[in-house]
Amino acid sequence: MRYPEVIVGALLLNERGEVFVARFSKVEGQYAIPGGHVEYGETVAEALVRELDEETSLRPTHYRLLRVGERIRPPLYKDGTHHLVYLDFLVDRWTGDLHLDGEELSDGLWVTPEAALSLALTFTTRQAIEFYLAHGDDGTCQYDPDSGEEDPAR
Repeated sequence: MRYPEVIVGALLLNERGEVFVARFSKVEGQYAIPGGHVEYGETVAEALVRELDEETSLRPTHYRLLRVGERIRPPLYKDGTHHLVYLDFLVDRWTGDLHLDGEELSDGLWVTPEAALSLALTFTTRQAIEFYLAHGDDGTCQYDPDSGEEDPAR
């Protein structure tokens, strides 16, 4: 029996109101926010801290849940048979200096959220940035289920 996989994402927001995106090695030519799978026995918060540290060398000190997304059988993810639950966090404070791992993320950019939308973004990164633009830091959290139907634009 297969079970959903939980993935955390970190939408980094700096003091100038810019978000951070980087080239994502798993989807050629596209940018993504840092993040990854929650490991068994790990809390969601621990996964967020670990993934951000592994991919950027940053340790989040202030964050909140931004949105919950879900994709069932996303065609571009591995073999297209997975069920993914995304927990995207808005991270506006951290410690450390930004250094990308060069394996999953490279060529990072700080850009306004509006400018980020003109880049080739992964589907879920685009959703997170669009949600942030629509709601800012008002504390709203969204659950966005995916119907699982094929959409060639995804």
